[in-house]
Amino acid sequence: MSRNRGLAAGVLAFLAFASAIVAQAPAAAQDSTPEPVGSVGIRLLEAPVSLQDDPRALAYIIDNLPPGTTITRRIEVSNSSDQEQAISLYPAAASIGDGDGGFEVAEDRTANELTTWMSVEPTDVTLAPNSAAEAVVTIAVPADAPEGEQYAVVWAQTAGAPDATGIQNVSRVGIRTYLSVGPGNGPPADLSIDSVTAERGEDGAPKVVASVTNTGGRALDPSGTVTLSGGPGGIATEPIQGSSGSIAPGQSGQVLFTLDPALPAGPWQAAVSVASGLVNKSTTVDLTFPEQGSTTASTGESGGVPVWVWIVVVAVVVVAAAGAALAVRRRKAD
Repeated sequence: MSRNRGLAAGVLAFLAFASAIVAQAPAAAQDSTPEPVGSVGIRLLEAPVSLQDDPRALAYIIDNLPPGTTITRRIEVSNSSDQEQAISLYPAAASIGDGDGGFEVAEDRTANELTTWMSVEPTDVTLAPNSAAEAVVTIAVPADAPEGEQYAVVWAQTAGAPDATGIQNVSRVGIRTYLSVGPGNGPPADLSIDSVTAERGEDGAPKVVASVTNTGGRALDPSGTVTLSGGPGGIATEPIQGSSGSIAPGQSGQVLFTLDPALPAGPWQAAVSVASGLVNKSTTVDLTFPEQGSTTASTGESGGVPVWVWIVVVAVVVVAAAGAALAVRRRKAD
């Protein structure tokens, strides 16, 4: 189709979060200060040599470290606004929720075990308008650290002056951290595509949902494409992108693809590909979009019609043919 409203699945180098409201002690009234034009950003400048081909490792801090190991990662903090910005740099806790919870960040400077191993230098920088500075993130894994994967975020935070009511606007952007502790290269990443479902949203737009399970030992950030072919009149679509939140080992999630509302119901053949880093799995299914609700796609070659329906149809045809032949013989006998 020429029009595509697929969800973007590109990997982001930073997470943008809306301003948080933090209560402060009441302050004296002051002249209002205009909001700065532009924003503060943060990005990773280096990745492990062994993960240079992994797009996730170019955006996030990802590594597997044996206990007792220390690593550093260079990051860049930038100020694209038209005002000077005072920026605080610090690590804080994160987790991966069950199901579609995705990568979840904790409030403020909440700590977890991983953040106690992390530090950022410098902890505070002041950037002139349209300037940038480097900082170094250090992760020192204790010799008695437990094996397994843990999560955190390296934050760059700005805070405005409190207003007359004592309310202060706080904004932060960050880089995700996925750290696995264990010997060697750590557990491999892997995934499976469990099912593909054709749905139709409340707005009438058709959707394809791929249910994915993390069958490996590392967290995943799945994204992918779906291409429809063999539709009514032989039409086909361009690849449509979709994405999912983070999925922890052993958990499941969904990769959602939203299609053009003008797309016919089908039947279609859907080629689905889901990837996270260097892991890539594909499947091809037959599906038809319902009028409402959802229907699970068939992996057979029957255009999405269950096999038992075809068996019944064939049986009816055979019985009808036999009946017609018997009637012809009786007429000849008469």
